[in-house]
Amino acid sequence: MGLGIIQVRSETFDEEVWCNNPMSDLYNNNAIHAYQICLSEELRVMDLAHVRDPVMMRLLNMGTFNWKPPNSIAGPIQGMSYTAVLMSWVLPRILDLEDKVSSGELLLS
Repeated sequence: MGLGIIQVRSETFDEEVWCNNPMSDLYNNNAIHAYQICLSEELRVMDLAHVRDPVMMRLLNMGTFNWKPPNSIAGPIQGMSYTAVLMSWVLPRILDLEDKVSSGELLLS
């Protein structure tokens, strides 16, 4: 990835650069895992009051984090992981449009 070993939240770690990295030098499975790491941090600090759909948030969490008992599998299956990561890129756009529609901003532009 060209970033070397850099500790998250250190002065030399640029989270925005890391999260927007297409990870093109990784195999798909590894890239999904790297995107999941970034998504897990985004979910940890996300303002949940802004999200109006608790089912969508639960599904996003189910596809991101390893499942622990009483769930029956050791971790999210690959399709769930891919969908969760993809949704993490779509969600901000949806929330932005919801805000614009509710404020009437789209009607004014």
